[in-house]
Amino acid sequence: MREEYNPFLGDSSSQDAPQRLPTNVKPTHYDIRLELDLENASFTGLVTIHLNILKHTTSILLNAVDLDILTTHLILPNATFLIRKIHYNESQQTVLIPLPGMIGGSIKLQQTFKGRLNDAKMMAGFMRSRYKDVDGKERWIASTQGQPTGIRQIFPCADEPGLKATFSATLIVDQGHTCLSNMDVASSHSRPNGKKTVVFNKTPLMSTYLVAFVVGELNFIESNEFRVPVRVYTPPDQDINDGKLALDIGAKAMIAHENTFGTPYPLPKLDMVAIPGHAGGMENWGCVIYDDKYLIHSPSDLSAADVQRTASIIIHELAHQWFGNIVTAEWWDSIWLNESFADWATFNAISIMYPEWDSWSNFVAEGGGFNAYQAALALDSNRGSHAIEVPVNTAEQISQIFDAITYAKGCSVLRMIAEFLGVEVFIEGIRLHLKRHAFANATTSDLWDSLSTVSGKDVESIMSTWTSKVGYPILSITEDESTNSISITQHRFLQSGSPLPEEDQVLYPIYLKPRTHQGIDNEPHLSTRTIKFPINLKFYKLNASQTGLYRVSYPLSRLQTLSHQLPFLSPSDRVGLLSDVLSIAKSGSSSPLTSTFLTFLLSFRNETNYFVWRQLLSCLAEIRQAWIFEDARTLSALSNLQSSLMAPILKKLGNGLWNFEKGESYTSQNFKAVLFANAASCYPPVKKIANKLFERFVEEEDKTSTLDPNIRQAVFDIVLSENEEEELEDKYNSLLEIFHTSASLTLRSQALNALASARSPLLISRTIALATSSEVQSSTDWRAVFSKLGTHPNGVRALWDWLRGNWESVVEGKGIMGGMVVGICVRGFATWAQEREVRRWFEGVDTKVSFFFDMHALGWEKDELTRDDS
Repeated sequence: MREEYNPFLGDSSSQDAPQRLPTNVKPTHYDIRLELDLENASFTGLVTIHLNILKHTTSILLNAVDLDILTTHLILPNATFLIRKIHYNESQQTVLIPLPGMIGGSIKLQQTFKGRLNDAKMMAGFMRSRYKDVDGKERWIASTQGQPTGIRQIFPCADEPGLKATFSATLIVDQGHTCLSNMDVASSHSRPNGKKTVVFNKTPLMSTYLVAFVVGELNFIESNEFRVPVRVYTPPDQDINDGKLALDIGAKAMIAHENTFGTPYPLPKLDMVAIPGHAGGMENWGCVIYDDKYLIHSPSDLSAADVQRTASIIIHELAHQWFGNIVTAEWWDSIWLNESFADWATFNAISIMYPEWDSWSNFVAEGGGFNAYQAALALDSNRGSHAIEVPVNTAEQISQIFDAITYAKGCSVLRMIAEFLGVEVFIEGIRLHLKRHAFANATTSDLWDSLSTVSGKDVESIMSTWTSKVGYPILSITEDESTNSISITQHRFLQSGSPLPEEDQVLYPIYLKPRTHQGIDNEPHLSTRTIKFPINLKFYKLNASQTGLYRVSYPLSRLQTLSHQLPFLSPSDRVGLLSDVLSIAKSGSSSPLTSTFLTFLLSFRNETNYFVWRQLLSCLAEIRQAWIFEDARTLSALSNLQSSLMAPILKKLGNGLWNFEKGESYTSQNFKAVLFANAASCYPPVKKIANKLFERFVEEEDKTSTLDPNIRQAVFDIVLSENEEEELEDKYNSLLEIFHTSASLTLRSQALNALASARSPLLISRTIALATSSEVQSSTDWRAVFSKLGTHPNGVRALWDWLRGNWESVVEGKGIMGGMVVGICVRGFATWAQEREVRRWFEGVDTKVSFFFDMHALGWEKDELTRDDS
C-alpha cells in the first residue's frame, strides 16, 4: 500500500532541504530483474537488496521516484515479512519502509515495482529512443541514464555515489533483442512466450549511477587491439562499418589511459553503444552510451573537426572508466574529481595518440567549448558562479553543477598543478590516488594527499583556495622604469565590473610564470594582495602559455609594446592576450576600453596560427553579439574592421580557402574551415561560392561527396543567413528535406542546425516548432538550434516569446539538461530595456529553475561604446 505523506521525515517543504540517506544502513549487493515492454514504454521489476544494518533501526529509507512499488518484503535469516504500508516523499525522492520492530545485522529487502520508459529528451532514468527499420516502420531501443539521480527511476536503491555495492542483473526481453549491461552475459535462454531471459555476471563494487542497460535490435563490430574486447554497437538502420573510426579511437584510448594511470581496466569487456537521441556520452562502467552521431560516421562524411570532436567525446567517457568508476567522488560536491580528471585525461591522451593535433593549444583557445579554458574564465567571471566544490543537497542542485566550472575550471586547475609539480610527478600522484582508493570513494583532500606524498609539497595549501572559493583574480600591473620592476595587485575579476569589498576577500596563490627574452621563470609567485619584483621591461608577459587561471591587465603602453612583440610570444600567449584584453574592455572596470581593443586587433593582421585566428574570430563574434541590436552603421563598421583584419590571410589562401587537398593536415583543414565560416560578411567571393556550392549540392544525388564536409555547415548557414527573404524558402525546404531523409547522421544534424540561421519570422517559427517536436529526439540537437537562433535579432525575440509561452513545460522539465533552456533563451539580449523586460517578467512567475541573469554579462556598458570605436 502506498502513502504519500511521510510522518517519519517531518517537514520537507523546503526546496533546499538535505536529501541524504541515513548512514546506519549500507547496501552490499543488488539482484535486479527487469522485464521490458518497449512498444508500451513500460517495464516491471524485482529488486532484492542485501543490506547491512550498522545500527539497529525500525525503518529503512531508500531512493525511488516515478516508480509504482507493488509489494515489499523483509527477508530475515529465519523469517520473511510482508510490509503492507510504505511511505513516499516525492519532493525528496525517497520511500520509507517501516520494519516490524528494531532490527540489525544482515537482511534483505525485496520489492516488486512498475515503471515507465521516458522520452530520450529527458536524459534521465530508463529511456526509449526511436529509429526506423528497412520497411520504414518505427522501432525502439531502450537505454539508461543514471547520472546523476536517474537510477532511482529504474529500481528502488540507495542512490548515492558513496554507497557502492555489487550488482547482478537479469533482463527479460523479446527474442530478437540484444541486451547489454555493465558486465558480460553469464547465460541466456528462451522462454515459451517469445521472450528470453538474459543473465549478466556480477559487477565489482560500484556506484548506482553507473548501472547500465541497453535493449534493442543492435549490430556490433569488435576490436582486439586492447587487452579485452572493445565493441561498437549501432541500431540496424545504420551501416555498422560506419562505427570503425569510433572503434579504433576507443581501443587506442583504452591503451593510452591504462598506460597513463598504471591501473588495469578491471572488467572483461568494453561496449560503446550508439543511441538515437542520447545527449553526449555517459560513462557507465563497461557499457558506455553515446549520442549515435558521435559513433557512426561514413568516412566520406567527416570533417577534421568532426573527427576531433568524436575523439574528444569518446576519450573523455573512457577516461571515466578509471576516474569516476574505479575511484568515485564521495558525494556530488566533489564531482569535479570525476569530470575534471576525465577532461585532463582526454587532452593528455590526445597528446599521446595524435600529437599533431596540439591538444593543449586547443584547450587554451576559444572553441574548445564546454571543456575549455576560455569557458572556465567566462562562466567564473559572473557573480552567479559557484566554487568547484559547492554544497548540493537536492536532485535539482546536483543536476545544475554539471557546467563549465565543474569541467573546464576544474581541468584548468589540474593543468595548473600538473605544470607546477611537473607532469610526470603529477601522473605518479594520480597513480597512487587510484591505488589507494580503488573500488571505493575519495574526496578532494584525498587527491591532494596523494599528490603531496609523491611531490613532497603541501599541495592542499596551494590548491584548496582554487577549489573551495568562487571566482579567480585579475592581476593589475604598474611599471617602474627607474627600478626596472613591476608591481602586481590582485583582485577578483568580475565581468560586470569591479567587485564589492565583500566579494574581494580571497587572495589566490598564483604562479606568475613571466616570459622574458631569457625564457620562462617558474619561481615568482603571489599569495598576498600586492607584490613588486624586478623584471626586464624590454619584453615580458605573465602567465606564460596560459597555464594559470587568471587575467592580466597591462598598462596601455605595455599593450602597445606587446602588439609589436607578438612573434616572440607562443600561440597560447597570443590567445591569452586577446582574451584578457577583450574581457577587461567588456567589464568596463578599467583600461583598456573598446577602442583600445579594436585597435589591438589590427596588430594581428599578419597572424598565421590557427588557434590564434580561432580566438580572433571568436572575439569578433563576441563583439558582434554584444552589438546585435545596434544600428546598421555600427555593424557595417565592425564588418569593415573584420575585413581589414582578414584580408591578408584570405588573399594568401585565395581559392584554396574552399578547396581541400587529400592528405591535408587536420590543423590546415580546420584553419581554412573557420576562416571560410567567418568570411562571408566581409569577403564577397565566399558568399558567391557558398551559393554555387549549395546549388550543386542540392542537385547531386550523393550528398556526402559533393560538398566538402569541412565547410558544409558553413555553406548551409551562409545561404540561409546571407540571402534575401524571398529566396530563402526553397533553400530552407531543401535542408528540411535532407533532415527528414538523409541516412547520414552528421548531415541530418548539420541541416537541422542550419535551419536556425534563417532570419524570416515565419521560418523561425517553423524551426522552433521542429526543434521542440518529437522529430528531434536529442536535447543536444534542440539546444544547438536554440543557441544559433540566439545569434540574430529575430531569433532572440522569437526565443523569448517561446519561453514565456511554454514556461510551465520548461519548469516541469526533468533531467540533467532541465535548467539550461532558460539561459539559452535570454542570452541574446543586449540592451537595458530588454534587461528590464526580462527581469519584470521573471518577478511575476514561479521559476523553480535556478539560473543567473546579469545584464553586464550579456551586453556591454553603453558608455563603453562610441561610433568612433567602430
